[in-house]
Amino acid sequence: MERSWSDEARATLDAYPWKNPADKERAAREAEVVSFGESVETADLPLAVRHWAAKRTRPRYVWNGESWADLVNGFEKAILEQAMAKANGSISVAARLLKTTPRIISYKAKKHGVK
Repeated sequence: MERSWSDEARATLDAYPWKNPADKERAAREAEVVSFGESVETADLPLAVRHWAAKRTRPRYVWNGESWADLVNGFEKAILEQAMAKANGSISVAARLLKTTPRIISYKAKKHGVK
């Protein structure tokens, strides 16, 4: 049974630099098997493909005339949100990920309103 695919999942699968076309077909079949929704989503793709896609789509900052302080605060908040998400909300784990202290993470989280 062939399943429908989300546009993002299909684009990610097609864009991945496959060394062998058979590997792409195998990955597509596996994604269809593990998918629980109505269609195959990016989360259903093999881990290597998802990691590759995540590296390509990292957020980039573009200067739009903001002050230096606003840019730094925006950057701090974005990084802190990502670390806290990866740490499942644990300040001590986020501190280890960012190679700093829990006290600093706690201070920055309060400053930027990150929970």
